Amino acid sequence: MRKLKVAQLRPGMVFDQPVFIDPNNVLVQAKQELSEKDIDRLKKWGIEEVETSGQLVKEPEKKEGSSFDTRDAPAAPVSASFSAEALRLHSEYEQLRKTRNQFRTRLGEYGKTLEMNWKLLNEKKQFDNQAVLKVASALVEDLLSVPLILISFRTNYVSSNPIIAHALHAASYGVHLGKAMSFSRPRLQEVCLSLLLMDSGMTRLPMDIYSGKTDLEDQEKNAIRTHPLIGYKMLLNDARVKASLAVVALQHQEAFNGKGYPQGLSGGQIDVMARIARIVDTFTALMEDRPYRPAKLPYDAMKNLLSLGTEQYDPKLLRIFLGSIGMYPLGSLIEMSTGQIGLVVGANAEKPLRPVVRLLRDEKKLPYAGLSFLDLMEHTSIYIVRAISEEDAKISLEQEM
Repeated sequence: MRKLKVAQLRPGMVFDQPVFIDPNNVLVQAKQELSEKDIDRLKKWGIEEVETSGQLVKEPEKKEGSSFDTRDAPAAPVSASFSAEALRLHSEYEQLRKTRNQFRTRLGEYGKTLEMNWKLLNEKKQFDNQAVLKVASALVEDLLSVPLILISFRTNYVSSNPIIAHALHAASYGVHLGKAMSFSRPRLQEVCLSLLLMDSGMTRLPMDIYSGKTDLEDQEKNAIRTHPLIGYKMLLNDARVKASLAVVALQHQEAFNGKGYPQGLSGGQIDVMARIARIVDTFTALMEDRPYRPAKLPYDAMKNLLSLGTEQYDPKLLRIFLGSIGMYPLGSLIEMSTGQIGLVVGANAEKPLRPVVRLLRDEKKLPYAGLSFLDLMEHTSIYIVRAISEEDAKISLEQEM
C-alpha cells in the first residue's frame, strides 16, 4: 500500500485497485472514478492522505501547470520538535505528571458522591443538589487548570458501578467540547452537571443489563429506551433539578435526523447541551469495556462518530469535537511512518491528522530517555500509519505516562 496526498487527487482519476481512507474504509472501488464530492469529503474531515496498492490507470484532463506524483520517500526518524505548540504541551504534560495521582483520588471521591446521591434519589430521600454541583464545579476546575488531565482518565478507578464511571467520563469530554465552543465557566459547570445526571433513569433498571455477557435482547433494549423519560421525571420531581438541566436527561438519546428517542426531535429542536451529550455519550461508551464487547481504541470510536455524521449528531458540534481532540484523539497510541511510537497529546483543529505526540519508542522500538515531543505540523513528511493498543505496543501508559 502506498500513500497518496489528498491535495494531489483530481476528479476523474481511476486506479486499478481500491483507494482506502484507512484500512477499514474504502473511498472508491477499483476502476471507479474519483469524484469532486469524494475529494471534498476528505478535505471536510481534514484527511490529508489516502492509500492504495493500485496504479493510476486514467488521469483527468490535465491543466497547465498541474502535476501528480504518488512517490513518497520514507521519512527519517525525528527525535524532537521545538515548535511553540510542542513547547507549550511539554509544559502542560509536566503539569499532568505532577497532578494525575491526585486527580485519580479525586475522581474516586466524585464517584462516591454521585453514587450516594443516586441511591438517595432511588430511595426517594433527600437528594443533595449542592454536593453534586460541587462535584461538577471541581471537575471543571480540574479540566481547565490541567487541560491534559483528560488523557489520564481511566474508568476502572472511578467506580465499580459502570453507570457512575461512564457519567464522569462523558462529563469530562462534555466539558472539553464546551471549552472548544468558548463556553463560560458557569456554562461549563451546567454542561458538566447535566451530563453527570443524564443517565439517572438507568439506575432504575436491573443491573444485569450491564453485567450480561451477550448482546442485549429486544426486551432489554426496550427497557433502556425508557430511561430518558424516567430520569427526567426523577430529576424534576425528586431531585428538584431545574428543567433547563433535566432536559438533557430527557433528550440525550435524540438524534439530529429525528430518528432518536423518546420524542423523535431533530436539529435545533434538541437542546444544545443534549446535542453535546449525544456526541460525548456515544464516544466515551465506545471506549469503555462492556461485558459483551471490549473497549474500542479512541481512533475507532472517532471513526464511528464520523461514519454516522449528520444522521445522529449535530454536524457543527461534531466538527468542533473532531478539531478539539483530533482524528487520533488525545491519549491515543500511534505508530508513525518512521517506525516511532507516540502518545497523542495535542490536536490541530485545522488538520485533525497532524497532532503533537509525545515520543515513547524510537524506530527500533527502544524507549526514549526523558520527554520528547513531535509536532506533525512541523514535520510534514511524517504521517501516522495506525492507531495501536497498549498490548500491541507493549507499553503500559499507566507506568509510562
